[in-house]
Amino acid sequence: MRASHRNVLLTVLVVVAAVAATGVAAGQSSGTVIGRPNIDVYTSTTEVEPGTQTDIDLVLSNDGRLSRGGPAQHEERVTTARGVAVDVESGRTPFEINTGRVAVGEVPRGTTTTDSISITVPENVDPGRYRIPVTVSYAYTVSVEYSSVGSPEYNDLSREETQYITLRVRDRAQFEVVDMETTTQVGDTGTLAVELRNHGTQTASDASVVLSASTDELTFGSGSTSSTGYVGAWEPGTTETVEYTVAVDDDAALRNYSLGATVEYEDTDGIARTSNPLSVGMRPSREQSFALRDTNAVLRVGEDGRFAGTVVNRGPDTARQPVAVLTSSNPNVNIESNEYALETLAPDETGAFDFDVSVSDGASASTQQFNVTVRYRNQRGDVRRSDALENRVQIEPQRDRFRIEAINRTVVAGGTTTLDIRVTNQGDEPLRDVEAKAFVQSPLSSDDDEAIVSALDPGETATITVGLSTSGNALEKQYPVSVDFQYELPDGDTEVSRTYQVPVTVERQQSGGLPFLPITVGALAVVGLALFVYRRGGESEDGSP
Repeated sequence: MRASHRNVLLTVLVVVAAVAATGVAAGQSSGTVIGRPNIDVYTSTTEVEPGTQTDIDLVLSNDGRLSRGGPAQHEERVTTARGVAVDVESGRTPFEINTGRVAVGEVPRGTTTTDSISITVPENVDPGRYRIPVTVSYAYTVSVEYSSVGSPEYNDLSREETQYITLRVRDRAQFEVVDMETTTQVGDTGTLAVELRNHGTQTASDASVVLSASTDELTFGSGSTSSTGYVGAWEPGTTETVEYTVAVDDDAALRNYSLGATVEYEDTDGIARTSNPLSVGMRPSREQSFALRDTNAVLRVGEDGRFAGTVVNRGPDTARQPVAVLTSSNPNVNIESNEYALETLAPDETGAFDFDVSVSDGASASTQQFNVTVRYRNQRGDVRRSDALENRVQIEPQRDRFRIEAINRTVVAGGTTTLDIRVTNQGDEPLRDVEAKAFVQSPLSSDDDEAIVSALDPGETATITVGLSTSGNALEKQYPVSVDFQYELPDGDTEVSRTYQVPVTVERQQSGGLPFLPITVGALAVVGLALFVYRRGGESEDGSP
């Protein structure tokens, strides 16, 4: 028996003897009430989960005991604990007590509930029963002496005792995240694989892992904020990997994202349970990107040209079956085939492209923007398209396909001549079957107005000849001779050039030399003299004088 108990008992005996003597003297109007409170500590919390912070509700039960009764108010006094305080300690348990001393106040006969006590149960605690010490301290009145005269006298004591509550950590399934891998990129859809271990002591039946995101920058499947992966029976000590389809928004920041995971399962008793929340960290890769390098465009109004360059895969992943796609918003620009297939591009690898581009006569010489996008397949085989890669190209002014130069551009009125024209191919392509056709108007005419050159390479010059005649009454001035050309391009297309004009100068016959009239008179005189001599010669032969 404790010393405090012995002191209490001795005090009670002394008080009883004194009360007995007083009672004989005073009679029924005085007496002594003797008693004490008797407090037991209980908890309604019987089981706790590892890896949790749990609130424990304590209940104080006071079955106060009376050794001698009396007036009700004095009986209540001796059976009530005053200034009650509760201290919960971890003792030899693995638990951590988060709440300090709790003041309760008065605890009369009956039950009184204390404020909740917060404890932390470690993740790796072993299953079993654990006794937690709870110290209760309070003051109380052991006896009340009363009489018909004067105030009652109280004999007060204090008490402190330690009791125990029992908490059970039961056998159960328990989970932790072991690893995580993802192929997800910003602006794309990928796979997130989460590896978890059941490090508990029981099998989880019909288990599923629910993964959820709290941000709209990251979604699952077709746009949901959560996704469930089924595992089934999950034995203790084993790991399972659950895969999810995850999409990261184009505008998402390149950072770590926190996902929440819970395991829903049935325990060995068939009771549906949910694990403590688990945290899964995921960091997507940066957005797949490409760049243009070494672009070269040769474009001119009214001509066929080309746009060439190189696509660079800047990563982070391999682009499978890539295709360079060229577009322009200018309706006067025609891209013969706007797709160019490339070989598979690993990060930092390059692929060259070359597009045939023609610019119509209706276009203007200016700087135009061309966009190159890369269509490819990602690691999942899904078709993706890169952002547009912009490139500014200068379209040169239109130039004549041919340069012509007339060699002899003068004809005499009423006469006939040939007009030689030098034709130079100013384009970048060789031409075949270049047919020239001349057009003239009165007073010019031509019986030979066509010519042909079988081949004319870029920069090459050939000479064609056109016959010209002019009427005798043509005025002295310049007259136009129009010439156009029909030719064949390397791709087999036939085109007709614009009409070129060559000025031809008509001149009159120039006067000069000996005077016409004297020469004529002289000639007639010579003729007359000859006739005279002839006739005189004939008369001599006849014998006449």
